[in-house]
Amino acid sequence: MEEAQFFRSLGIWGHWKAALVLALILEQTVSKASPPEYLAASREPADTASEQVSPIEEPFLQPAGWRLAQHYPEPFLRDSVFSLEPRFYNRYLDDANGVQEAFAGGGSLGLTSGWWRETLQLGLVGYTSQPLATGRDPGGTQLLRPNGDGFSVLGQVWGKLHAGPATATLFRQEMELPFINGDDSRMIPNMFEAYRLDIKPSDIFRLGFAYVTREKSRTSAEFRPMSEVAGVPGVDRGTSVAGFLVGTRGATYFGAVNELTWDLLNIAYVEASKTWQFSDDFQLRGELQFIDQRSVGDELLGSFATQLYGTSLIASYRSAVLSVGFTSTADGSKVLKPFGGVPAFNSLMISDFDGAGENSWRVGLSYDFARIGLTGVKAFVNYAHGELAADQHEDEFNGTIDYRIDHGLLKNLWLRFRYARNSTSNQPATDDLRAILNYTFTF
Repeated sequence: MEEAQFFRSLGIWGHWKAALVLALILEQTVSKASPPEYLAASREPADTASEQVSPIEEPFLQPAGWRLAQHYPEPFLRDSVFSLEPRFYNRYLDDANGVQEAFAGGGSLGLTSGWWRETLQLGLVGYTSQPLATGRDPGGTQLLRPNGDGFSVLGQVWGKLHAGPATATLFRQEMELPFINGDDSRMIPNMFEAYRLDIKPSDIFRLGFAYVTREKSRTSAEFRPMSEVAGVPGVDRGTSVAGFLVGTRGATYFGAVNELTWDLLNIAYVEASKTWQFSDDFQLRGELQFIDQRSVGDELLGSFATQLYGTSLIASYRSAVLSVGFTSTADGSKVLKPFGGVPAFNSLMISDFDGAGENSWRVGLSYDFARIGLTGVKAFVNYAHGELAADQHEDEFNGTIDYRIDHGLLKNLWLRFRYARNSTSNQPATDDLRAILNYTFTF
């Protein structure tokens, strides 16, 4: 079908435009900021500056779901959790390649055990994405395989070993590190085969080490060597990771992580932040970040080097937060991100504003409308402007509105509408509309 006829025929197009107009009206009042896009895509916005999720501080979430044997005395069975999380995703993308459109359904089905003698925990999660209705070039939406077919994969199969302050996580797992992350902005996130050790000797100090051998990208059921994912077929190289974090997100922290993909590239990421609490309702948070990327060893990706510098200031009052950010990328190369989303403060839905020699600034707003009686409704917007080489520039606007039900039979149902428009010099504008329904079954 031509252009938007497919979605009009489903009766969705008009509803999307109405929802987006409502979002923009709401968001013009008062709002708050969102983190880099790979984190914002799968999380609701925080309510205060200190709660803003950070790229350097990976969140650990307890699984929600049906406890299989809640009255059994043994924790390994008693605390086991069965989870069913369906997802429906409608995307319309109009860019330089033309129109791409698809409506997909699927989600995840998982089982996580309790701890056996506080030493061993097991988990597995399967995922699927299937076409429910397709328009022009459905594979271009990245909701399905590149040819538009659906697929399924056993994305997580892991075991955790715990002793004292150390926890090892082995085999297929989620990871949410800078550059190596799920980037859960489509139907199925990235997953990794990795061997990981986290050490937390105190509440304010943490060390982490990992060796990542393979990655399953968002549109594939195959786990491939990290070097192949990065763009070097026929070569098997993994990625070594080491990092630390000192402090806490709610006060002051400093962290760094180094990710070395042997004979390809090295990525170093450093972040620091401080939060000032001026009153019960008013917080101010300042953030700094630095990225260094360069080719290493046999330089199988070619010879390159670049850096990105960023700063962000976030102010929150009650449920309203305003943020501004600035990033600057060196002339040597654009920032590479073969394994997931980029942690740059100005990363948005379409562009990460990290091209070679690009300087960019961003303003972000959002609000939790529960304060004015609209329980479960949150919204946020971002606008960014980037100055590129040769007097080129790019501008992007993003708008998102969320509605989550937190009680009754539909508890944990989360409906999200998103819209982005990017305009870059001498190129057609890109429009990206998304409607996503997430649900977590709890029994």
